[in-house]
Amino acid sequence: MDISQLLIQPPAQQSEASASPNSTTTEAGSFIDNKRPIPDDELMLRWEQVLHEAEYTFKQNADRNSLTDGYIWPTTKPFTSMSDHKASTRTPIHIKVIGRHMNGSFRCHIGTGKASRPIESIELCNQMRLLAVFFRVENSKSRLVAPDFIFFPTWLLHLFRYTKHGSSPGRTDIRFLENALLAKEDHIYRLNSVLNTLFRFNLHTFDHARLHQTVQLARFLFDNVGLNIDDHPLPRPNDWYSYYARLIHLLQAPRPVKRKPMCHNCNSKPASRRRLCVACYRYQLKHDEPRPLRLIVANQSSAAAHDSIHHSHQHDRRSSSGSVVSLCTTTPTKRCANCGVHETHQWYRNLCGTGHWCETCKSYYLRHTKVRPAELFVKAAKRKVDVRALVNWWPPIPTPPSPATVSTPTSVPPPFEETESLSSTSSISSDSTSPVSSPSSASSFAPWLC
Repeated sequence: MDISQLLIQPPAQQSEASASPNSTTTEAGSFIDNKRPIPDDELMLRWEQVLHEAEYTFKQNADRNSLTDGYIWPTTKPFTSMSDHKASTRTPIHIKVIGRHMNGSFRCHIGTGKASRPIESIELCNQMRLLAVFFRVENSKSRLVAPDFIFFPTWLLHLFRYTKHGSSPGRTDIRFLENALLAKEDHIYRLNSVLNTLFRFNLHTFDHARLHQTVQLARFLFDNVGLNIDDHPLPRPNDWYSYYARLIHLLQAPRPVKRKPMCHNCNSKPASRRRLCVACYRYQLKHDEPRPLRLIVANQSSAAAHDSIHHSHQHDRRSSSGSVVSLCTTTPTKRCANCGVHETHQWYRNLCGTGHWCETCKSYYLRHTKVRPAELFVKAAKRKVDVRALVNWWPPIPTPPSPATVSTPTSVPPPFEETESLSSTSSISSDSTSPVSSPSSASSFAPWLC
């Protein structure tokens, strides 16, 4: 055996071993760089840079009395000045930079004027067809902006009745959630699910193909679909692999089962207030310190003893009364004593009489120290929309399958099946490391972005 081979091989192994940590460090460094926040004074420079790399030109609007913060258009179109542009080639956009709310979500104010009136849908079409929302790292006073942001067609605000149009009074703020599964109402879940899946970007790893699809989708929604969606259903997509088809599929997808995270302090009950359960949250507010372990253990032991006694009493009553109890027991349905609704996220005791209050009436009373008036009942009812009812031709091919064609899956196109599985599995496991969590990564849908 040649001794020189034995002498040369160990340094080679050492060099390979020393090279692998460098590559790992580089990969880890690139991952950290993707999450690196950006100072707010450098945000617009970075924004114009990524648009220029995507072959788009951005020009700010000097008019402060307009909702238009700027215009974007493809760089491939040779124009010498803004007057040479046509209305169909340049797209007006609006830019917002918001901070985290005290409850953990992000609330974006979209009202206009000193009285904060809701935006009209026609103003979206003329002044802000696209909306870019950047998120500050901490609160509204933070000087750092997260690289993850959303850039979406404002036609979605008209679809979910956030704007004033017809009988819809509109709203003045939007709620963005890191995890859409934590939404209480269905329209908040579906809006955040669409935004996090289709319109989420990163300033460090900017997706040029997704930007191109977003701009084209905004033009199609405003120019072809229009604003009169209450009179006729949404049109059927011509291409089932297009971005519009994926939007329709997300609007029609069934909502997954809502799963609340456990309390970060006791880890025994679901968290409902700032990542804490009700008991730990109230103890924190009263004593300004976390709820101690001795109270958590004592509460668990007493609750277990109470449940065992309760179950034994129930068993004795069932054995003594026989089948009469099962016939007499009925599930009582609660009803709000003020507005009359039967469904709410949380029921509360009526502070001005007997019965119960829904969460909306209780919140209004605590904020305004008076009972919620009746005219707001009608206003809230007009804001609610079932986007699944706007697509009355779903599924795409409603013909029932015959025995000869059962083996051919023609009811749902192939990309929708994979899209649904990806969004359902990854949305449940989404974390809170980014300002707006995406149920699926951009690379998962790369075949349909081109």
